[in-house]
Amino acid sequence: MSLFIKDAVVKLEQLIPLELQEEWDNSGYQVKFADAPISGIVTSLDLSEKSLELAAEKGFNLILIHHPLFFHPLRLIDLDSHIGKIIKFLIKNKICVYAMHTNFDSSVFSSSRYILDKLSVKPVLPLIPRKRKLYKLSVFIPKGYVKPVRDVLYKYGNPKIGNYENCSFETKGKGSFKPLEGSNPFMGKPEETSFADESKLELLIEERFIKKAIEEMKKVHPYEEAAFDLYPLYDFGGNNAEGMGAFGDIENKIALGDFLDEIRKQFSPLFINYCGKLNKKIKRIAVVSGSGFSFIDNAIKSGCDVLISSEMTHAKAIKANASGISLIEMSHFDTEKYFASIAKNILLKEFNSAIPVSENVYENNPFKIVRYPN
Repeated sequence: MSLFIKDAVVKLEQLIPLELQEEWDNSGYQVKFADAPISGIVTSLDLSEKSLELAAEKGFNLILIHHPLFFHPLRLIDLDSHIGKIIKFLIKNKICVYAMHTNFDSSVFSSSRYILDKLSVKPVLPLIPRKRKLYKLSVFIPKGYVKPVRDVLYKYGNPKIGNYENCSFETKGKGSFKPLEGSNPFMGKPEETSFADESKLELLIEERFIKKAIEEMKKVHPYEEAAFDLYPLYDFGGNNAEGMGAFGDIENKIALGDFLDEIRKQFSPLFINYCGKLNKKIKRIAVVSGSGFSFIDNAIKSGCDVLISSEMTHAKAIKANASGISLIEMSHFDTEKYFASIAKNILLKEFNSAIPVSENVYENNPFKIVRYPN
C-alpha cells in the first residue's frame, strides 16, 4: 500500500502536535504537496542548498526542517531572489517542505532533552510546562452501555492529571425522551414519552482531541442521538511531559569549571561563554535550545544552578550575576544541530523503514569565530 506525504505528516502531528507551537511561530507545511505518494524524506535543521540537493539527488519529495522557511506573509514572490529561487526549485521538483519548530522544542523529543540526556541528567521535566485548555465532557448513557463509551473516551480524551489517568465520574439517574416521526429509537415507542435508567459519565478532555473523541463516542453509543454537554474549564491544566526547555539533576555535584569542560567534550561547540564562579558546585541543570535566556526567572524558580542556552545579551548576563544563577552560552546552531538526527530516528521508528530517510549531515554553523594569539 502506498504511503502519501500527508500520511507521514499526520503521524508526525500525532507525536508532535502543531498546537504546541508558540503563537508567533509558523510550523507546519511551508510548501505543500500533501497528496503525492511519498518517495523519501530528508531531515535538516534548515532548508539549505545541501538539503535541496540531497532531496533532488535521491528523488525524495519531503524535506523536514526545524526552522520555518516563512515567518511572515509574503507580499510577492521574486523568482530572482534567494527565497524565490528556492520556491521555484521546490515547485519544479514537486518537493514538499514541512517545519517542526517551537512545537518540536516543546515536545518530549526536543534538543533540550537530548542535551540533558547526553549530560546524564535525570529526571527530566519541562522548564516551562505546556498549558492545555481542558473541557469537561458529560454524556448520558443507558444502563448497561457505560463501559464501551467510557473505554473509547479513555482512548481519545484522557488527559493525565498529575500521575493519574483514566479519571472519570459516573452518576445514575432517569432520562426521558419522546421519539418523533422519522426517528429510529434504540428503546421506547414513537410518539410516546419514555423513561430510561441512565448514567451521566463525566471526564476531562483536551481541546485538540474533542472532535475525534466525540466522533468515536457516537460510533459506540447506542442512542440514535447521543446526549452530551461540553463545558470549558476556567483554568488551564499543566502537562508533566511537554513544555519549553527542560531541567533535571546530575547525580553528583560538580564545579562549574569542570562542567564547562564536560560541555566542550560532549558537544564540541564553536565557543562557550559563561557567567558564574568556576568553583561553584552545581547539580540542577536547565537547557533551552535556541534563544532561551529570557527564561532565566523560570530556571531560578525551578531551583536550577545553571541554564544552558544561546544568544545571551549583556543585560541577561548582568541579571544572572546578580541572581546567583550560572549561565552557559553556546551558539544557536550548537544547541539545535541535533534536530536532523532526532527527526530521522523518529521517522525510522514510526515507519519501520517503510519510508527511506536521509539526514543532512553537511550543515555547518553559519558563524565563524576569530581566534587571536595570546
